Amino acid sequence: MRAALLAAVVAVTSAPHVVAADCAFVGLSPKVITPAGTVVPGDGGIVVAAMPDSQGRLDPGDPAVRSWKLRIGSDTVKPPVDVIAPGLAVYRVAAANVFQVELVTDKGEVVATVKPSRTTGDALAAPSIKRAWFERTGSRHGAQQVAVELGGARPAHVVALVLADAKGTPKSWTTIADTTAAGSPLFPYQARDCQALPNGTTPTKSGDTVTAFWVDAGGRRSPASKPIVVN
Repeated sequence: MRAALLAAVVAVTSAPHVVAADCAFVGLSPKVITPAGTVVPGDGGIVVAAMPDSQGRLDPGDPAVRSWKLRIGSDTVKPPVDVIAPGLAVYRVAAANVFQVELVTDKGEVVATVKPSRTTGDALAAPSIKRAWFERTGSRHGAQQVAVELGGARPAHVVALVLADAKGTPKSWTTIADTTAAGSPLFPYQARDCQALPNGTTPTKSGDTVTAFWVDAGGRRSPASKPIVVN
C-alpha cells in the first residue's frame, strides 16, 4: 500500500496511492493519550489516538479502534468503543468498585492504567474560538493546516481539540499536551506530504464554516463552540 502525495486530500484506505519518489512515508499507530492514573468518570473512558509513526500500518478502518480489552482485577472484558472523530476513540470504562483498571493489547501489553470513578466531575465549557485561518507552508514537501486562536483560557486536563463542520460532524483534530503553550494557536487540521491521516478525515479550507469541541483526559467531550468562518 502506498501513500497519497498530500495525505489530507485522500485519507488512508485500502486502495493504492501515488507517492513522491523521495518520501519517507509515515503511517499511523494507536496511542493512548489519557495520562496514567487519570480518574475516569463513570460516563468516560480511555482516549486512544491514531498518531504518526514511521512503523505505522495502513490497514483499512480506523487505526484508533482495536480489539483491546480492560483488565479489572483478574478478569478481562471487551469495552464499548466510541469513535469521537476519525482516528480518535474512547474505550469506555464503566464505574467499578476497584482501585484501577488497565487497558491491554491483544498480546497482553498494558497500555493504560486509570482509576474508575462513579462521579461525573465538572462539566467542560465549550471552546471560545477567536479566529480560525487556513495556511500553506512552502517547502520541499508541501503542507497545509488550519490554525485556531482561542478567545479564552484552555480548560485543564483536555487532551484534544476536535474540528467539526457547522452541523457538528467531526472533521479532524489535534492532541493537546501539558507542554502545549497556553495562548499559542492550535492546529486541529494538518496535512503534510508523505504523512497519512486517519480514514474519514475531511480537509478544511478558507471559507468553510466550522465548530470545535474539547475532549478531556477522561474521554468526555465539551459542547461545541459557536460557528466561525475560516479565513
